[in-house]
Amino acid sequence: MHSSLISIRNALAWAFVVCAASPSGTALATETVLLNTSPARDCYLATVDGGAPTDIDTCTLAIEHQMLVPEDLAATYSNRGLLHVRNGDLASGLKDHDRAVALAPQLASVYINRSNALVAVKRYRDALADLERAIANAGDHLPIAYYNRALMFKRLGDREAARADAERAAELAPETVAYREFIQALTR
Repeated sequence: MHSSLISIRNALAWAFVVCAASPSGTALATETVLLNTSPARDCYLATVDGGAPTDIDTCTLAIEHQMLVPEDLAATYSNRGLLHVRNGDLASGLKDHDRAVALAPQLASVYINRSNALVAVKRYRDALADLERAIANAGDHLPIAYYNRALMFKRLGDREAARADAERAAELAPETVAYREFIQALTR
């Protein structure tokens, strides 16, 4: 997990954005964590734990009733979008990811998450464009963005570009075994 400090106006304590990606690079959750419990935090935790359809309601509660700064609101929309996609509602998922991008276009995680939703609807070129935006904005998420773009290049048949991006991800995060395993799989 990667974390970075962000500001929050209505919090009783510090807030953090935390992103988690599965080894396959298919999921990235963006978190607003208040040191107390909150619907936004519960929404994030549901996203990390796989989420059930009822968890979408928790995210909606956070979106509609918590006073969140744009970055935190974007993270919550992005998490709800992930839950929608996981539950088969691709249209609602994309709509939430679009809102997240509109609210916080500087956050790499919202582009990474939307790219995964775009892959689900087979809009590969749009997904690739989002990954390029994520790389431009990535900061702490740069290895994840490169790895996801490597996966996209492989899907599109460009093994050379896939390998270059996977090597870049492995260079930036040498502790992540999945990146090295992907590089090895490309050489077979």
